Amino acid sequence: MIGPMGTTALGWHLHGEKRRAQTLATLESSPFDRVRMAAFATRCSLDALEERVAELAAIGVDAELVLLHPGDGVSDVEAAVRYLREVVPRLAAHQSVWWSLAADPTRFPEISEHDWVCLAALVAEEDPGHHPLSISVDADSPLLWRAGFTHGSVTARSPRDAWVRTRDHHRPVLMDMCGHEGDADDPWRSLTAEEVVTQAWDGAVRRRYVTHGESYVDEAGLTWSTDGGTLTGAAVPRLGLLREVLAETPQEARHRDRDAPMLEVPGEFYLEFCGDHRFPERSYDVPGGRYEVEVIDTWEMTVTALGVREIGVPRADRPEGGTLTVPLPGTCGQAIRLRRRP
Repeated sequence: MIGPMGTTALGWHLHGEKRRAQTLATLESSPFDRVRMAAFATRCSLDALEERVAELAAIGVDAELVLLHPGDGVSDVEAAVRYLREVVPRLAAHQSVWWSLAADPTRFPEISEHDWVCLAALVAEEDPGHHPLSISVDADSPLLWRAGFTHGSVTARSPRDAWVRTRDHHRPVLMDMCGHEGDADDPWRSLTAEEVVTQAWDGAVRRRYVTHGESYVDEAGLTWSTDGGTLTGAAVPRLGLLREVLAETPQEARHRDRDAPMLEVPGEFYLEFCGDHRFPERSYDVPGGRYEVEVIDTWEMTVTALGVREIGVPRADRPEGGTLTVPLPGTCGQAIRLRRRP
């Protein structure tokens, strides 16, 4: 797979054994390989945090620890330094750890932009394993590109918005807050499943991978993205298909933007996501060869094989290559995959 597929369950580890076991079972059967969770300096001991990280690793899930959380007693630089020097060396021994300095640095008014850069340097200094490190900011924030951070963590309304504002930089970018599937009063937490699936596909093809979130309230009055538990939204199984497709996508595939985003290895592999466009067909100029053609319905979770097409066998009166046209059903959420065959 060419990018991580994460979800958010900030406080799942603060609950009792029953809900924690439920969360782990849910993650194990999900398409996610990373979970964002708050370290919660004053509410979770390091021993307990280590146990939770090890439990996640045992089911193949990385723990992205949000180190500083508002209202958790670590609000100024001195307190942050003390806490990071305590927690980072201890948790750095686990290969499956990622670091996020903060999910919203604007909620720490006593910590300046320069301070955040210094704190990032401190994490790197205390972490001999050089685990991934980010801080979640708006796509226009200069913090996104400062030294010390290994990748960007962006808050934005859409993958295209994040891509437009970050395309001139070459650091990897994840969209760790793009909205949650749910029915809350907050517009950030009331996206439809269709919107979540569209964002995930669009982000993956733009290489702006979207972190999942779900905000439906369960019988205990809790939500997945705050407290873990079970996933009930309609997006998750469809993200499973996306993960399967990404697993079969060449690592060297690069984004190309036309009127719909596409990953390509020219002459070898093409994956285009049409999103909300209801195209009747799509055409591709490709080098000569034989191409397996598939149409993927990202909502219905179907992969329709359209056979192998032979394009542009060279002749004296015709240059190599030609146009390959793929018919589409004219509905939203279609993706096209072309793979060169012998």
